[in-house]
Amino acid sequence: MARPQIAAGEVGSIDVRQLASGRYRARASNRDDSGALHRLAVTADTRNDAIAEIHRQARAMATGGAGALSPSSTIADTVEPWLSQVLTRAKAGSLSYSTYESYETTARIIIVPRCGGVRLDHLTVGRCDRILQRILEEETISKARRARAVLSLLCGYAVRDDAMAQNPVRDVQRLPMSPRKESALTPAQIRGIRERMQVWRLTRDDGPRPNYRALIDGMDIMIGTSLRVGECLGLRRCDVDMTTLPPTLIVSGTIVSTKAQGTHRKNSPKRSRQRRSIALPSMASAAVRRRLALAEQDPEAFLFPTKTGRSLSVSNYERLLRAFVADERTHLTELGVDVDEYTTHIYRRTAATLIERAAGITLASRLLGHANEQTTRNSYVVTADMVDPVTAEILDEVLGA
Repeated sequence: MARPQIAAGEVGSIDVRQLASGRYRARASNRDDSGALHRLAVTADTRNDAIAEIHRQARAMATGGAGALSPSSTIADTVEPWLSQVLTRAKAGSLSYSTYESYETTARIIIVPRCGGVRLDHLTVGRCDRILQRILEEETISKARRARAVLSLLCGYAVRDDAMAQNPVRDVQRLPMSPRKESALTPAQIRGIRERMQVWRLTRDDGPRPNYRALIDGMDIMIGTSLRVGECLGLRRCDVDMTTLPPTLIVSGTIVSTKAQGTHRKNSPKRSRQRRSIALPSMASAAVRRRLALAEQDPEAFLFPTKTGRSLSVSNYERLLRAFVADERTHLTELGVDVDEYTTHIYRRTAATLIERAAGITLASRLLGHANEQTTRNSYVVTADMVDPVTAEILDEVLGA
């Protein structure tokens, strides 16, 4: 009778012999997924180690067999191989390092301390829901939403590794959204803020004056273009064209900071599809001209440089703005500014709100670089309380005066 053919992904009989040196040599045949037969041979200190190495080499050649996880594995057991896969994607460029670090932090700080010991085969829809609801009760909405996203990704990895039949997180109840921020700046408030920035710490003798000019120019550019703070700080001399009428800039990158790469310019906006050219209004154009006068002549020179010529980091710019808000809190409140919502994000929200009220949501969405107008409406545009008075005219015409 003919010997049965070894199936793809399987190992034939393993022959183990002890060598004169006392070590063990194992030999076996293995067929890979293409059907090709391979002769495997390893040497190890013990018989069991030699056999284990044969099986390890066979697994490396095939996609069959058991994965690294099993139904008895815990959530904590899943985190390390999942993060290793995410890191591989970050190194390949299909995922940003900042996203990887966000996942790693959420898994380490939120997921593992709360449910790391739960076995995968005990992770039902109900249990996932109770875990997330407890995080929601004891932490913030944003932490609960991040935990839900990471827990779903972990379960998805376990499903792909044949340790779970389905992802239970997909069926948990939806978590609430964070409260929508409603504040935007008026033209009068913008002028008032600019005046306060110009005199900020002008008479203090406790050290050098902060870089107030970066605050003013950054505000004018972000409001005039709707750029995010990282995109604004990532502007270079070669990204602006002051010879056209009106002048234009290209949104082609953003400043990010990661543990692995430090502070650097990522050569695409937050989303690669958001690369766009924007015409500059007078306010932003004047700010860009001031930055160009201070920048080096190199086309790659940043418009918001540090003393060493590198870009100012987002954290440093936001720290500077927080210091200004803390010092000028009373004056900002007198201007009617909601100081609790005063971050760089208010500039982008202001630009979206002003454009939407004047020209509609479609143009506002294009300015912000959104693919979906609903994103602009839900997160950026501050809806006016007053409904268009034309509704009264329509009803009077239909129903009679």
